[in-house]
Amino acid sequence: MADAAPGTTLAKIISVLDRRENIPMLEALAAAVKGAAPDTNLANSALVLDANVFLRIPSNKKSADIMDYLTGVHEKPVVVPGQVIQEFWNNQLSATDTVYKALSKKYNDLSKDVVKYSSAGILGIESVAESLDAFKLGNEHMFEPELMSKTSSFLERLVQKAVVPFAPREPFTEIARGRKLARTPPGFKDDGDGDFLVWVDLLWGLCEAKASGASFDNVILLSHDAKLDWSRGKVAHPVLTAELRAVLGAHFEIWTLDKLSDAIG
Repeated sequence: MADAAPGTTLAKIISVLDRRENIPMLEALAAAVKGAAPDTNLANSALVLDANVFLRIPSNKKSADIMDYLTGVHEKPVVVPGQVIQEFWNNQLSATDTVYKALSKKYNDLSKDVVKYSSAGILGIESVAESLDAFKLGNEHMFEPELMSKTSSFLERLVQKAVVPFAPREPFTEIARGRKLARTPPGFKDDGDGDFLVWVDLLWGLCEAKASGASFDNVILLSHDAKLDWSRGKVAHPVLTAELRAVLGAHFEIWTLDKLSDAIG
């Protein structure tokens, strides 16, 4: 892998991701263990969309507010990493006509059985009902009859707003291999390098945005990915926090859509 010219976006990202320069790891760890996040100013934050929120946004109970905010109101960068678009098409979108419909049918069948067994006084059935309710609440997109048309409408609006960065792949091939062996987030839970490339595209796009004059103090990734190579509970992995701080000089958080809607208010 040839070294990039000093001072370029490529050189800066490689320097951090390949540990050619120090990152504030201990500070990030201390903050993550403490768990108390600062009061993040949404208006002064760059927003990044993960693949798993595209179908959830149109089905969210505050979908209109979220879509209006992301496609119009928010003045800082809204970023959709190129790798996210690829993964949305390959994984998320393909589930709408197969997995979602099958799970929705099984949910409805099981719900009917729960009502029947509850009427019969079967002990313990209340906990099953509560679990079913929690499943539906956390996966509203599976039960949205107009999911595809609403998603299509949202994407058309997003085209006019979002930045879609694609970082060059070849310079990061060896770095991706070394990070996976060292179990460095993101992506050490996956077979491929998709999550790592999402991270690279995220950093690349925001570096380019800053070079073009954009300013922001925070970066918020909107995601429902609960894997430990991204976050633990509601706290971003400290390695990610430290890397983003080193590259962009900004604070990093991972938010669900419900947290975003609460912040929009």
